[in-house]
Amino acid sequence: MINPYLVFNGECNEALNFYRNVFNCTEPKIMPYGDYMPEGSKTPPELLRGWVMHAEMAICGVNVWFADEANDVTKGNSVRLSAAVQSGKEASEIFNSLCAGGNVTLPPTETFYSVFHAAVTDKFGVNWNVVAAENPKAEKNK
Repeated sequence: MINPYLVFNGECNEALNFYRNVFNCTEPKIMPYGDYMPEGSKTPPELLRGWVMHAEMAICGVNVWFADEANDVTKGNSVRLSAAVQSGKEASEIFNSLCAGGNVTLPPTETFYSVFHAAVTDKFGVNWNVVAAENPKAEKNK
């Protein structure tokens, strides 16, 4: 099994809340660094106390892992997540929500396989494809 794993630098709680609202997810499971004591330590580092050591949340039926890392996190383009949903309406709503503070990389378009396909890099630097399973209407006879 492979789990997508998204890492942030102090923004993990904000990202979890954002994605939870975008995808209408259930409450994520979150373990903050403040609940974890490294071996030989009596308290977690102050900076990390409120950060997320590990979280899990199901997005579109896939278990996604999240965490904050103290090391610099570079926003890159090597990972893209695809949200495949049933209808064009649902895809449009998700896409529009992900666009808040983000950058559209593929405007919404109808394709031969879907009524809605689009891509966006969200405000956290995560690349998303949003695709509806809904097929375009067959062309009517002339």
